[in-house]
Order: sequence, then C-alpha cells, then structure tokens
Amino acid sequence: MGLFDQFLGKKKPKKEGEKSAYLPQKKAPTEIEFAHKFVERGGKFIYSENAESTAVYFNAILEENGWSRNNVLSKNPVLSSFFALSEPSDDIRAQVIHCEYLIANKGTILICNRQIEDKKLTELPDHLIIIAKTSDFKNDVSEAMTAINQKYKHNLPTNITTLSPHDPTKEKDFLSYGGQPKNLYLLVQEVHA
Repeated sequence: MGLFDQFLGKKKPKKEGEKSAYLPQKKAPTEIEFAHKFVERGGKFIYSENAESTAVYFNAILEENGWSRNNVLSKNPVLSSFFALSEPSDDIRAQVIHCEYLIANKGTILICNRQIEDKKLTELPDHLIIIAKTSDFKNDVSEAMTAINQKYKHNLPTNITTLSPHDPTKEKDFLSYGGQPKNLYLLVQEVHA
C-alpha cells in the first residue's frame, strides 16, 4: 500500500485471522475474572462442587492454620451448625461468614450488616473464611448494589462495605492506607439450578 493510497482512504487487505481494532476485546467470564484478581491480590480461592467438599475444604483450612473449631467464630446459626462450631474460646483466630456478592472487576467481596452486624472491619479477626455460591458473582459494584436493592426492597442493609484480600509480601498500596488487611479464604460452592 503506497503513500497516496493511505491519503485516499484505500484500506489494506485484511490478513486471515487478523481481528479488527474496532471489535470489543473478548472478556473472560465473570467467575474467572474474579478468581484471577482475588488470588492476585493475595486471597485464597477455593471452588467446591457440593456441601460435602465445602466441609472437607473448611477442615483443611483449620488444619493448615493449626486452629481448632473453638478458634473460629460464627454469628450465623446455619454456618455454625453446618461446620459443627460450638461456643468459641477466648482465642478467636478466624470468623466464618456468608457474603452478599463477589465483585469481579475488583476481586473484592461485598458484605453488609447481615454478615458483620455493626462491627468495623478493624474489629473482625485477621482471618476470614467467606462462604459464597456460584450465583453470587457480579461484574461490578453497581450491578451488586442493584441486586442488593432488589433483594432487600423493604429492609435495605446498612454497613455495606467490601473486603479486599491483602498480600503482605507485596508493596503497600496507598489506597489501602488506614484499612485493615485481612487474610481471606473464599469457599465458592457450586449451586445447581
């Protein structure tokens, strides 16, 4: 293609297999995007096919950290029953909670007062085990907030915040200044429709 062809607007012949610069980039599925960003930021992502494997992975987390069930706090009676958690000791090392949504474009977890009551993130243990479902993935915070508004139409939650994993070996990000870094384990269980 000559210089005059460029000025006259003649186009180069498209090579086979070449993609147009004007087509949108293919985006990874929401679940993959979330998992990649969550792990990249220092979170521990565990996919579980069913309730039995969720229990097995939970036990592996306890074993990995040298915790007993008495070191894990849960304010949720369903989670306490499922994981056979009794009254916690004075030595709380971790807390197990549900989440509202998983935010793919940030790799963060959206929670509210239904999970942490009126506590600040600094008042939670340093280790959190979050239980989620495959249906909890959302593309961004806006989509998650719309879903919260639909889910809790007449009783909107308070204390809505996001949990971000933190890798202490990586350089500190000035945006996380003043935040409480948390060691996050995320167990995402497959939900069959």
